[in-house]
Amino acid sequence: MWKRLRNNFDSGIEKIKWFSSLLSDRLKIEYSVMKLLYQSEQMERKKDELMKTIGQRVYELRGYSDRYILKDRIIMEAFSEIEKINSEIDATKKKASEISRIES
Repeated sequence: MWKRLRNNFDSGIEKIKWFSSLLSDRLKIEYSVMKLLYQSEQMERKKDELMKTIGQRVYELRGYSDRYILKDRIIMEAFSEIEKINSEIDATKKKASEISRIES
């Protein structure tokens, strides 16, 4: 009887260890995904600021009909930065998606 009780107890402990290990791994994965999504959100905010910069510059240049607005240095730099941020956002979201698909 004691042997059976001891075996059941050991079996229960092993199941608890397995479950806690699985839970710990999954929490680490979820934390990593949240961190990546937060970084993505920060990049979106930076992109929004660049869009505001473009809008302000276009507004400033509205009186200059002889200037081609899209060739303005400030606007071109903002466009290139936005393209860079968009690719980083896509990469970050893809990485978060891949991480969340991992099965422990």
